[in-house]
Amino acid sequence: MSLVGQIYGSAKKVFKDRERQSNLRDTYKFVDRKKDSDTVVIVLAGYKQPLYPFVFPRLHAAMPEGVDVCVMSAGKHDPDLEDLCQRHSWSYLATSTNDVSLVQNVATSLHPKATQIVKIDEDMFVTRDTIRDCIAYYAEVKASGIANPAFVAPMININGVCYRPLLKQLGLLEEFEAKFGVARITTLGAPLTDSAEAARWMWEKTAPLEKTVQRLKHTAEPELMAPVQFSIGMIVMERAFWEEIGFYPVRRHMLMMKKSTLGADEEYLCRMATFHARPVVICQHALAGHFSFGRQYAGMLDLLTEHPEYF
Repeated sequence: MSLVGQIYGSAKKVFKDRERQSNLRDTYKFVDRKKDSDTVVIVLAGYKQPLYPFVFPRLHAAMPEGVDVCVMSAGKHDPDLEDLCQRHSWSYLATSTNDVSLVQNVATSLHPKATQIVKIDEDMFVTRDTIRDCIAYYAEVKASGIANPAFVAPMININGVCYRPLLKQLGLLEEFEAKFGVARITTLGAPLTDSAEAARWMWEKTAPLEKTVQRLKHTAEPELMAPVQFSIGMIVMERAFWEEIGFYPVRRHMLMMKKSTLGADEEYLCRMATFHARPVVICQHALAGHFSFGRQYAGMLDLLTEHPEYF
């Protein structure tokens, strides 16, 4: 290699290393209760408080014994979340910058012993076995040699990839399509992702989640992998893959212009999964309820008020 090539290569490496470290840099408050487990469950929260009386009791009941748990709030300190974490002996992280990629990077870096990461959003409703089943299924799929997953996710009722196979397994596909049209597998632009009425219908048909998941355990089809970008409300992944892709990207130029970076982690993770030939795998005998996508949130709050027993 020529001298110019060597200099260019060295400069490129320095730039990449600095960019990588920038993806971890922020000021934050961290209440540290970690036990140095090999698995950390990081919970992204702070902005959908009406759901907390339903979401957090489910999470507490579903936590596998011995894992570390860290609740994160990006761009704000939430005293109620900090109190909740104290009651459950969980860690709490509040970052200065409101960026979901950055807060996940910081949380993961603060748990250096964790080789496995479980990430859950504040609007995900888990059953007692959701987390355990997804962790076990990741290990099962990898050991089988069928795939080296980028991540494993449960079946999710409000999810553009999961909902069609879920409807088929529950015998509801024809009824859904008669009401809302073809159940197209997509990440956006479909009734399931845009319409509060469709989200409400799915919750009415899949609640209570505990009964639905028992049906799934007897109807699961062969391996299910995502053919398009997957909404990452709950995932299980290896720390090594997070490190291999250079962590989640922090788009500081957008943050400086006060532009939203919401979803940057999902877009990047799914793109890197494709680039590294590591498929997104869905555990069909595990179930989580997703409350709604953004446009559906207000309408779904009405359902929460009318039928809290669904959640």
